[in-house]
Amino acid sequence: MTLLLGPPGAGKTSLLLALAGTLPSSLKMSGDIIYNGHTMDEFVPRRSAAYVSQHDLHMAELTVRETVNFSAKCQGIGHRFDLLMELSRREKEENIKPDPEIDIYLKAAATGEQKAEVVTNHILKSWGWISVPIHW
Repeated sequence: MTLLLGPPGAGKTSLLLALAGTLPSSLKMSGDIIYNGHTMDEFVPRRSAAYVSQHDLHMAELTVRETVNFSAKCQGIGHRFDLLMELSRREKEENIKPDPEIDIYLKAAATGEQKAEVVTNHILKSWGWISVPIHW
C-alpha cells in the first residue's frame, strides 16, 4: 500500500486514475506507464490496481472480509468457486484439517485462477488482520 501526498491541484488524483487505467479517454496524456515491465495494453489494469475515492462509499454494515469478498464477486469469480466450496464442505465433513498456508495455495493453483475467498483470506492475513488458521 502506498500513501501519496501533495498540495491541491498537484495531480495526485490524475496520477492514481492513470495507474488504475481509469482516466477519461478525452484526457490527453503523454509518456508511458509501465507496470512490472509491461505497458498498459499488455495487462488488465483493473485487475492489478484500484482507485479508491476519498469519499467513504462502502457498506458500513459489512466486515472487511465481506467487503473484499463482495468486491471479488462483483468482478466475477468464475464457475469453479462452487467446486472449492464443495471441497471445503467435504473436508469439514470428514474432519480433514489441512495446513492453512498450503491449503490456500493448493486451492488457488487447482482452479487455475484466483478466487474470492482465497484472495480475501490471503490479503487479510498479509495485512495482519487475521492471524488464526483460516477455516472455510
